[in-house]
Amino acid sequence: MSALDGYWAKYDATLARVRQERPDTFAKLKAILDSFEPPSSGDAFFPGGADDDLADALHDAGWELRFVEGSYVYIARHPSTGAKLHHVEGDLYDRTKAVQA
Repeated sequence: MSALDGYWAKYDATLARVRQERPDTFAKLKAILDSFEPPSSGDAFFPGGADDDLADALHDAGWELRFVEGSYVYIARHPSTGAKLHHVEGDLYDRTKAVQA
């Protein structure tokens, strides 16, 4: 297996964990995503660039999504916990505190 094959296998496994574990808070989602790659400029990070992406996995895990610009800027909210995040080109920002304030 090449390094590139290993990267995509880990990418797919991370999305599978989101679907399987169905995280309902930002902290739980961040724990999954941080196992793939540490944050860059946001609170968490997950790159795009594949046919399957984080938005699809979040939707499958029960999050509600509202796309703001293309497929790379969106807001996601978990309906039962009120957890909220903002996704901008792979960087994720925890907006839950802003909702509860």
